[in-house]
Amino acid sequence: MDPLLLALQAILVFGVAFIYANLGLGGGLLFVPILLSTGVGASDVAVPVSLTFTIATATSSAINHRRKGFVDVRLGGILVTGALVGAIVGTFFTLFLLDDTAFRVFFTGVLLAFGGYMVLDWWRNSRSVDADDPSKMTRERLAGVSAATVGSGFLSGSMGIGGGLLNVPLLVYGLGRRTRLAIGTSSLLIIPTAAVGFGAYVAELAARPGGFVAPPEFLLIPALMPIVFVGAYIGSRWGLARLKTRSVALLFILVLFVAAGKLILDLAL
Repeated sequence: MDPLLLALQAILVFGVAFIYANLGLGGGLLFVPILLSTGVGASDVAVPVSLTFTIATATSSAINHRRKGFVDVRLGGILVTGALVGAIVGTFFTLFLLDDTAFRVFFTGVLLAFGGYMVLDWWRNSRSVDADDPSKMTRERLAGVSAATVGSGFLSGSMGIGGGLLNVPLLVYGLGRRTRLAIGTSSLLIIPTAAVGFGAYVAELAARPGGFVAPPEFLLIPALMPIVFVGAYIGSRWGLARLKTRSVALLFILVLFVAAGKLILDLAL
């Protein structure tokens, strides 16, 4: 590994974890572009590496949100099944149905679609969603959200992200959970979802002729995962004490479009 390149990767993933731990996201939206732009040449390698970083981010975030009472373990247990199913389907979607260029196009499209949605939501909703709405916590809505988490799991497995892009809006708008509780519970959901996605990638590698041979880029996992964990831990503690939800959402929107722009540039070159 090039020491200078590794140092650059460490700085970038630390910053991503610091920010994303406050959003109920694992950070894969930026981990994957960072990896693809700093020497990891294939999406089927960048995605599983990103999933391990996602696990580290989500674990740190869940620990700190749990301490503040912002994790609903029971609700997470209800929703996790759909997310796990989606993660397995999404993993094999990327491995067997997309080539590298198609993956980048697919990933960029998802970034732009969710970015547009979040811009509209941020603009239209000046209120701060800081209280639960018990009227939305019905059996029918819970069943619908449980089914929809298949989509968040699919995003996790197919793109190396945690699925929080769907988890947080589903919890806030679908079930009426307050923002911080949605963020903490989303972080909890991300951990097993990303782990199953990573396991599916490893299983596919093991099933190849000649048996399991880890790609050289997997060395980034032990090298950078602790840095991601620390970045997310510090970031989520700071964010819980200092950051307002709308300010964090605006920052997220900005970095999301930066990531999409970088991928578009890579495709054009």
